Amino acid sequence: MSASQRRKEIEKGLDIFMMFIAFLAVVSLIGKGGLGPHWRPFFGAVDVFIIVCFVGNSVFRVFLAPNRWKYIKDHPFQYALIGLFVSQIFIVQLVLTDASYRYLLNQLSLIGLTKIYIVLMQIFILVELVAELGRLNSKLARLPLPPATIFVVSFLILILSGAVLLLLPGATRVGGIKLIDALFTATSATCVTGLIVVPTGELFTRFGQTVILTLIQFGGLGLMTFATFFALVFRNEFGLREKMLLGDVLNVNVFGRIKSLLAAIVGITLFTEAVGAFLLYIFGGPYESAMDSRLWWSIFHSVSAFCNAGFSLWNDNIARFMSDWRMSLTFAGLIILGGLGFVVLTDIGRYILSPLKFKTRKIPHFQLQTKVVVTTTFFLIGFGMILLLVADRTYLMSRGTWQENLLAAFFQSVTARTAGFNTVDIAAFAPGALFALIILMFIGASPGSTGGGIKTTTIAVIFGAIRSKLRGQDRANFFNRNLPKDIISSAAMIIVLAGTVVAVGTFLICTIELKSHPEWRFIDIFFEVVSAFGTVGLSTGPTFSLSTASKAILILIMLLGRVGPLTFLFSVSRHNKAQRMENLEESMMIG
Repeated sequence: MSASQRRKEIEKGLDIFMMFIAFLAVVSLIGKGGLGPHWRPFFGAVDVFIIVCFVGNSVFRVFLAPNRWKYIKDHPFQYALIGLFVSQIFIVQLVLTDASYRYLLNQLSLIGLTKIYIVLMQIFILVELVAELGRLNSKLARLPLPPATIFVVSFLILILSGAVLLLLPGATRVGGIKLIDALFTATSATCVTGLIVVPTGELFTRFGQTVILTLIQFGGLGLMTFATFFALVFRNEFGLREKMLLGDVLNVNVFGRIKSLLAAIVGITLFTEAVGAFLLYIFGGPYESAMDSRLWWSIFHSVSAFCNAGFSLWNDNIARFMSDWRMSLTFAGLIILGGLGFVVLTDIGRYILSPLKFKTRKIPHFQLQTKVVVTTTFFLIGFGMILLLVADRTYLMSRGTWQENLLAAFFQSVTARTAGFNTVDIAAFAPGALFALIILMFIGASPGSTGGGIKTTTIAVIFGAIRSKLRGQDRANFFNRNLPKDIISSAAMIIVLAGTVVAVGTFLICTIELKSHPEWRFIDIFFEVVSAFGTVGLSTGPTFSLSTASKAILILIMLLGRVGPLTFLFSVSRHNKAQRMENLEESMMIG
């Protein structure tokens, strides 16, 4: 056996061993928080073993590599962590004695640099595992499964994994959580809905809240998006099959743009959430007494807002910010950005940054989707504000000054489209205002975003087709661009399917619940179902008292609302070969 073959055999053995270590690191990361404090000494010893194996493997591979410096350059994160470990002896005094450093560590529940290293190393290994999932894209692309099926299955995997983690004893405080409630919470977080059947801040520990936050982040962007991104970063693997599969999932037809769009999605997300967390931390000073950790509260709510999830660590959501314009506008900005869609955000970013590119004077034009999405979004926000102010003078218009009422109406118009945060009591709204919120929730966010609903472009296409028909035009057009006729029929199909899901869900829950809860109004249940389908999370109150059967129905509706009813049908439908002969055509009356 030659030296190169022997080296490959050793590297293969090390790969298998480090996969076991990676699995052990994930178990330790989950076990310390999920199994309770009495397991921490055991997992502390496991962490020491993991560190020794991790450092030993990294050092051994350097000596094994033909070109050692090139190997280190190809694995920067891995050796950056080792450098941090070695440098502890030089900076430990600074970190552990400086008051500002100690305050930051306490906010993150980290009491020493060794623990920081352990957490960073475990996160690195976890990311490596996610990158391994990205490798599966090429194998999945070879399977005779439509992309819609893979997309739906990825959400089911996240939901089931999240439910199992929330059932661990360390995820909840005294009393634990029922199986149906854990499944409901995991679905609501993964589908970025925000409907809750248990109080998030009261029941769940920091570990449980971290699980929910992870589900929100992965659910908002999609597990396959994260997996493929990390595979690209850590493995540099991105072939044609991966492009085809991810292009179908992201609904992008230009293969050359997928790689840059993928980087833009993750980059925009992390940057926006970081800026949002910073602003919430700065503006949240007066409310620090109500927070267990001001830094954790800011991070959690920034991610929840950008992903349009609506989860809050306070029982009254964010009602105390009704007259706080800084906090309200920060939340609204995160919600709007998350709801525009990553293709639109990338297009806007390219336009803003174009003057900085000195090599070209050509300013790029906005795509048609960007123009339609931005126009429709701001029209719906303004239209929603007017509806709320007109429909609910007895409540919204009598709470405070006109500036506070205008701010509250603006915020509820923004959040009703898929976010689910509220600065006012939704249950106190008049029926007319609730119906206005139902319209906004049903429409939802924009395609390719973190939100749900039928999407802004869908409703815009339908109204565009109606306008063109009234003008005697054969094809719908926006901004002097004609739309393909297939888009109009697809938009109509989405609205019909969405209306069917909402109607069936409302009928079933009314049938199940109104006998045991005669005090509930029809509009309350209708509101709840539309909120679940639009992945909004606003509620007038019935969610906490729903039966197990009704919770199961809402779980399915939330999943359908997140992946889209049309996508779900494609994932379960049979794909037959095209027929060579067509049936005769005959007209019929409609309308």
